Amino acid sequence: MEIPDFDELLEKYRKGECTPRELDFIESWYLQYQLDAEPLSQAELEHEVARITESIAQKIPIVAYQPPIFRRLRLPLGIAASILVILGIGYLLSPEHQKDQSVAQQAELPISPGRHAASLTLVNGKKIFLSDQQTGKVAQGAGVTITKTSNGELIYDIKGTKNKTSGFNTLATTNGETYRVRLPDGSMVWLNAASSLKYPISFQNSAERVVQLSGEAYFEISKDRKHPFIVKSREQQVEVLGTHFNINAYHDEPDILTTLLEGSIRLRPERGIARILKPGQQAKLANGDLKILEADPRTATAWKDGHFRFKNESLQSVMRKISRWYNVEVTFQKGLPEDTYSGAVTRHSDIRQVLEIMEGSNNIHFTIKERRIIVSK
Repeated sequence: MEIPDFDELLEKYRKGECTPRELDFIESWYLQYQLDAEPLSQAELEHEVARITESIAQKIPIVAYQPPIFRRLRLPLGIAASILVILGIGYLLSPEHQKDQSVAQQAELPISPGRHAASLTLVNGKKIFLSDQQTGKVAQGAGVTITKTSNGELIYDIKGTKNKTSGFNTLATTNGETYRVRLPDGSMVWLNAASSLKYPISFQNSAERVVQLSGEAYFEISKDRKHPFIVKSREQQVEVLGTHFNINAYHDEPDILTTLLEGSIRLRPERGIARILKPGQQAKLANGDLKILEADPRTATAWKDGHFRFKNESLQSVMRKISRWYNVEVTFQKGLPEDTYSGAVTRHSDIRQVLEIMEGSNNIHFTIKERRIIVSK
């Protein structure tokens, strides 16, 4: 790949026009750095650009630069204007653009990011809070064993090929929680914050493998051509045989987004004609209107890998994601700019660091009051 002028590349990033390789160039560099250290010198900046350019050209995995002391990434204004979430309306925090009182100075108590936690509701109605459970067996009965692993995963093990156990379990997360489950058929599901998945405790003796989703989840489905896997969610159902895909069907989002990474799926809206998706495509369903678009799957699944990734999203859309993950309420004052946002930031930071980056713009300001975020000009 021929790497363009760095300022030109950042301008493409700001507009959301980067190729996947160019995105790797920008984000692999930026996401390695902490937010609370000293500025990089121009020489160090140029060295990093050259190093990553060469790595991408040679397809070498990029390893984070480790300076003697972690440094704050404050770039020259011509460069800083384009990196990260605010791209297109502001700068990363630099002395010239900091507010009189930063977000970090406002908050008396830290608002931490989400964690691996969820509740599991069994067939008999018993609710188990998985964060309270030790690693090992969570429940057992009728040939079904449910186990919690040390890395925050729920596993179902079915004994006996003629198991006729019926009934459903529901795995649910609240705001600020995420969890992963391996279903009885071996399929893997990653559940995002404020979401739930209802599924049979056994798929045996069923013609179809049917689950119900509320919120957002990423699926890696075990192949079984004789038993299609069906995900029912708000206003649609998705039919698959074996594939990787993401569904965002939150009730507070205007659109339902289904993104295919691998294989193929048939999306059937409640109203309208079913459509087949190919890898790299995204179905956008809004008020019964279904559109098939080309999309970068990494944007849809970034949450699973521990990042927020935005591409031409409104401030309201960005803040809904932040609200769910950090379990905070967001209030918008009138007269806010109608800008769109592109970029990426880790989901493992304290919320003050995320908002501090966004507040680098002269156009918006955040005030933290307990667990409420007020967005103003």
